[in-house]
Amino acid sequence: MTFQYFWFDTYPGFFCEILPIALLVSIIFGIAKYKNDKQTSLSTKILSCAFIAYMTGLVCLVVLLDVVRNCWYYVFYHMDSGIGIRFFTFDFNMIPDFWNHINAEVIGNILMFLPFGILYPFFDTKADWKKTVIVGIAVTVVIEILQPVFGRIFDINDVILNTFGVIISATVFYAISGVLKKISS
Repeated sequence: MTFQYFWFDTYPGFFCEILPIALLVSIIFGIAKYKNDKQTSLSTKILSCAFIAYMTGLVCLVVLLDVVRNCWYYVFYHMDSGIGIRFFTFDFNMIPDFWNHINAEVIGNILMFLPFGILYPFFDTKADWKKTVIVGIAVTVVIEILQPVFGRIFDINDVILNTFGVIISATVFYAISGVLKKISS
């Protein structure tokens, strides 16, 4: 296995391609937002920045992956990657059928949005369970609507499964938060 194949066409490779971009955006956000903020706790600041890194990575992964891959390929090899960037496919799958074939993609779509329900409340400290779930669903829908513009497919299965991920993680987060508040008081 060569470096090129590991880096450019596997899930660990996609993660490695997106991570530097997500961290850079998160650091810039943290400096801009918390430069003179003495009231917010350090843990809340870090988790808020982690939410920005997560969202940046998510957008890069599901919308801008081909663009990011081409940029990294050019950085490493100083030549065109041969990966074509497609726009405006306008492909839509509006038939929910994920229960017919439970596979890694189905599980991955749920897992992909598990961090949202945990990290969003640190980003928006006034958020409750309902707002977290609504914003998570909105993010999922916006990402899916953008995918056909960037050469991918709108898939209603992704919306449903991502929503499950948000609901599961938000429910667990707010349940644990409620228990911890009762214990501390």
